[in-house]
Amino acid sequence: MNRRAKIPGHLPAVATLLLFHVASRPLPCTAAEPSVVHTPRFAYGVPLDPSSPWPKFRRDAQQSGRSPIVPADSGRAPWVFQTGKGIFSSPVIDGDGTVYIGSGDHYFYALDREGHLRWKFLTGEIIDSAALLDDQGRVIFGSGDGRLYALDRNTGAMQWAFLADDPSTNHAFIRWFEGNVAIGADGLLYAPNDNFCTYAVGRVHGERVWCFGTRDQTWSLPALELATNTLLIGNNFAFLRNTFGLDAITGERRWSARAHGSVVASPLLTTVGATRRAVVGAFDGVVRAYDPANGRALWQRSLRDHVYASAAEAPDGTIIQPGADGTIYALHPQDGSVQWAFDTREPIRSSPAIAGDGNIYVGSGEGKLFVLNPDGTLRWAIQLINDPRDDLNASPALGTDAIVIGGENGGVFSVPFDYCLRPAAANDTRCITHGGEGLPSEGASFTYTTSFGRYVSQPPAVIDANQPLTFSLLVRAHDDTQPALLDSASVQVTLEPPVAVAVDVSGDRRFITVVPKTDLTTDTLSVRLQARDLLPADFPTSTNTSTTHDVGGRFDFRVRPPAAARFALTIPKHAGDPAGEWELYRLAAPLPTILPSYNQIGFDSIHYLIGLVEGDQRNAVGWVVGGRLADDGHGSVVDPGSRVRFPIEVDLDGDLLTMRNEAGFTIEFNGFPLPFESFRVAARIDAHGAAPDHAAINAKTTCGKIDFYGEFLQRLGYCNPSTDLLNVVGAAELRPPEHTGLGQYGDGWRGPPVGVGDASFQGDSTSVTAILRDSSLRAAEHNIGILLIDARTGHPLPLDYAQQTTRSTSTDGFVESATIQFPPGNVRGTVRAYLMVDDYPAAATALALPESPPWSVSVRYGLQSGGAAARGLAGRMMGRAVLGLLEWWGR
Repeated sequence: MNRRAKIPGHLPAVATLLLFHVASRPLPCTAAEPSVVHTPRFAYGVPLDPSSPWPKFRRDAQQSGRSPIVPADSGRAPWVFQTGKGIFSSPVIDGDGTVYIGSGDHYFYALDREGHLRWKFLTGEIIDSAALLDDQGRVIFGSGDGRLYALDRNTGAMQWAFLADDPSTNHAFIRWFEGNVAIGADGLLYAPNDNFCTYAVGRVHGERVWCFGTRDQTWSLPALELATNTLLIGNNFAFLRNTFGLDAITGERRWSARAHGSVVASPLLTTVGATRRAVVGAFDGVVRAYDPANGRALWQRSLRDHVYASAAEAPDGTIIQPGADGTIYALHPQDGSVQWAFDTREPIRSSPAIAGDGNIYVGSGEGKLFVLNPDGTLRWAIQLINDPRDDLNASPALGTDAIVIGGENGGVFSVPFDYCLRPAAANDTRCITHGGEGLPSEGASFTYTTSFGRYVSQPPAVIDANQPLTFSLLVRAHDDTQPALLDSASVQVTLEPPVAVAVDVSGDRRFITVVPKTDLTTDTLSVRLQARDLLPADFPTSTNTSTTHDVGGRFDFRVRPPAAARFALTIPKHAGDPAGEWELYRLAAPLPTILPSYNQIGFDSIHYLIGLVEGDQRNAVGWVVGGRLADDGHGSVVDPGSRVRFPIEVDLDGDLLTMRNEAGFTIEFNGFPLPFESFRVAARIDAHGAAPDHAAINAKTTCGKIDFYGEFLQRLGYCNPSTDLLNVVGAAELRPPEHTGLGQYGDGWRGPPVGVGDASFQGDSTSVTAILRDSSLRAAEHNIGILLIDARTGHPLPLDYAQQTTRSTSTDGFVESATIQFPPGNVRGTVRAYLMVDDYPAAATALALPESPPWSVSVRYGLQSGGAAARGLAGRMMGRAVLGLLEWWGR
């Protein structure tokens, strides 16, 4: 969509720019800011570095996302600096052109203007927080290790570190600093934390001044209105008041407002015109404007999907707001009406930056940096990432002569202003200087979509025999992308030749998955999709009125057969034998679009270890446990405290590896149980067992079985109303762990743990216990579990291994026993029981378990132990009651 309209009554361009130079300054300044100078000075009204063109996230205290610099050709060349993991934080730039940015590899980097490393600083976790440059030579940023750091900008030496409160203090689960850092007129730092506290911290010594408590995590960065010393901030809590005006000195609440979804975007305080507005979008897909003095609602505008990105203010006052629907909107500041819109193919989570000439810079989910003219037409674009991990979800920062942005592939990119318009860039195939939106003008169609969420106009000619397929809906009319949903009942998928697949319409009804149940044995595969009566989408709900659109598509593939076996599964036959092992890491879950917005860097930080337990060279049973990045930053190690434990069935067909659990399991995710209906990993592996082209992931959960949050997901439209399924499309890296190396047994093998001692087993109708004697196995160093396999079928039993496994320890901290509990009658007959130490089967035996005891015992179990079914029912009943109460209370 690209409607171009002037905002009526606005000043001419020259007058607007002059107004911007005055109105953008919170405090008066004696000298005007020049557009382009060699040593610029900037007036921020707060103690930010006055020589820095972009000293914080959204640049200034009002978070306008706007620079007064008018770009000019510097003659510099683009550069890229590669970090060790994905980047989701945004850069800041000092007066010398030094770029400061954090990475998922736990390092914070300082890069000179040519992209060379000046220094780097190691923290204890991923860095998702943009830094702040103050006027005393500090760079200040938060890390996932719960610390807010102040470093000397010249040397990288630490001046102080503020540690956030333990999350249990506020009944939270983690204490990551995921929000960015702001500063007040008196130098107080404002830093939101995931422990439900937004802190005010002294910038000289790093002492705590106050905490504003909320009901959920805060990723939204406070905007500061200097005239009234009011902080404007959003919160992730989705049910009640989640937008606040605070006293910047005391942290006391002045007002609050409610959006019907998490507010993770950072508020914009407008500066152009006489009327001040606080503008912020939310996960309910609505952009709202408030009176910053009292929180009174001024207007709201609904988009086609949720809003993650923060808004920016153009020199003429137009509000520039990207959406997760892939569109960049220009909204009238007086009423929120759409003045123009520019459609892209994939979700946008990058917040826009605007230069002094009004040109707009936005990163996209398709790896492109888009540059738009002030009227919303394409000026130029550049494909910065052409890898599978191509999201540019970080926000661009504008320096004096270049745009800097970070990417999901771990790259930090610097692109000179108007680079692609130079004659010297004529042969750079990454550049796009014409073609507008590059989307069809009319029609409804399905688009082939990769497991990393990339929409591909030309599908691959060849697929693997175990490869899942995803097709996304795109509806266009009059050059506009239209809101539309699939009607599950009308969807038809025809395969030639007929093969066994699972076909699902996604929970948000915007894509279809076709997943082979077994490896395809055909040479070709034709997939025909047909859907009638598309539903108009009014995010987050939809009506039942059908549209006139029908959509169909045919996709023809050649099927690549399995290659001759090059990798052998290493199956332990006895305790002490080597066991094959993989690490599954750097997960991405791009579909549905809400998942990366809630947890993309969290997925990227996930590490799972998968050890083989029993089986043969074609079919085996594995055990999955949660891991973490090793302290040296290389490879995965077991996380002893993780409550991710579940079995998985492993099939190896030549070089095609498929792992699946279709019986269901539950893991703990951010402190609450998350049940899965199924989980599948598919990859083509090399001779070392690694997946060079990544592994595809498909998962399903039934929303009604998710305690409390299930109903929330249903109401926001992420659960298919016909099936109640939320199905997930994703991808990950898969390889033998680095820590095994080529050691005792060879590449990708794990040996037995030391100190297990003698193990014996006992079982009854409600539990199985492994008892350890003479154990020197330290509970704090290992993840202990019990795995049960049906001796008759060879399939692992579908139990709650994460929530219903307990262990006992001695006074010295050594493991004495481990127990798995289950509802009476769920386990009977002969089972093979394994004591799992991390992902290794340390001991095993066969047990004959009795039939169920009398009904009274079953009732007692359900009440006392909280079986999964009882917990799910209670959770749904409580969820409905609490949601009803919250909605009534929040009116």
